[in-house]
Amino acid sequence: MKNKVGIFILAGMFFAGGCATYESKPVPIRPASSYALQARPQYSAVPAQPQYTAVPAQPQVTPGVPAEQPLPATTPGTGQAPTPPPAQVAPYQPVQYAGAGLSIGADVLSDPIRCKQYFGVDLNRAEVLPVQLVYTNNGNHVYNIQRGQVFAVDYDNNMWQAMTTEQATDRIAGSEVGRDLAVGAGKGALIGGAGGAALGAALGAALGDPAKGAMIGAAAGGIGGGAYGATHEKSKVEKVVREDVMSKSLQDQQVAPGYTISGFIFLPKGGYHRIEINVFDITAQQSVKYTVTPQGSF
Repeated sequence: MKNKVGIFILAGMFFAGGCATYESKPVPIRPASSYALQARPQYSAVPAQPQYTAVPAQPQVTPGVPAEQPLPATTPGTGQAPTPPPAQVAPYQPVQYAGAGLSIGADVLSDPIRCKQYFGVDLNRAEVLPVQLVYTNNGNHVYNIQRGQVFAVDYDNNMWQAMTTEQATDRIAGSEVGRDLAVGAGKGALIGGAGGAALGAALGAALGDPAKGAMIGAAAGGIGGGAYGATHEKSKVEKVVREDVMSKSLQDQQVAPGYTISGFIFLPKGGYHRIEINVFDITAQQSVKYTVTPQGSF
């Protein structure tokens, strides 16, 4: 009896063991200022204030007075207006301090180990580069951010927009990583012919009926062997990946004063040298461009 129990436990482990699936992991959030990569705002110059020009003083005309008499004292507000100051240029500063209170930190996950910490697999193998962006609003303006306004710039000065959820999912699921995930997700069912035969022999010995054990083993070996099995596992992987990518993606939203938000953009893997982020300052009604410049290519 104990032998039978042990064999059935072994069979259960055979079916269920080795399921290496896509793992959705929580992503920690820190203030934007704590990230090594910081986005630098590029302000627009303030329109110059009207320039003053010196006006030559007009001669003063006073009525005749008796000789050796002092001129009457000039009362405040009378007489010639003071000469305006010489020409001046307004100091350089952002319009209404647009963007001054917003910090943006970036984390480029081009390292396989760090990418696995967030996604369980190295998405770089799927030609997908995840970039985490963190926005911290320490000012008193409200900002509007959009995923479609984040661009990676390559060395030919081409601008590459972040992929949509569907594009990122299709690229991951259709890559070598996706195929490995599909196989891993189905390992509990995809025993194969040799494994099924071995399991059948063990079950036959335990049941005292080699023929019945062989039948069970043959059935087990055939599970997932058809087109349905492969398609089913690929569909499961796509669903899990899509849900994870969507939940971690940067969303179009507003950043209120005192708030921190974050999210990932997914770029096509390539050679880039900077990231440009356009943010709209709702309070100042002005667009501000931020630039992230990592050291070297990414």
